[in-house]
Amino acid sequence: MNDLGNILPLTTEADVLASLREMVRLARQREEWTQADLARRSGVPMTTISRLERTGLASTDTLFKVLFALDRLEAVADMLKAQLRLVKFPRTLEGDFEPVPKVVHRVRHKRSAK
Repeated sequence: MNDLGNILPLTTEADVLASLREMVRLARQREEWTQADLARRSGVPMTTISRLERTGLASTDTLFKVLFALDRLEAVADMLKAQLRLVKFPRTLEGDFEPVPKVVHRVRHKRSAK
């Protein structure tokens, strides 16, 4: 079962993080596990599980440990495949492609001391 059915399409980094945190939280709740249970089963500290469910942020190895413990690695693959289909397939039969959103990076400059 795909836990991301209502979250796709993902167009920004925030969308991806929201999808990940929801996937982990919903999968944990479906198993009727507490965050402590998931921490014990995945080998990841409970504070990290809490942060992942709050923010969606985690290192790659942590994310894979948690998703493996929840048996949700395939859901991430499905999410990525769905995103690739959205990017590659034309919106209409005439060949109009869906525009890919441009990523804007903000640059912060340090003030020089005078």
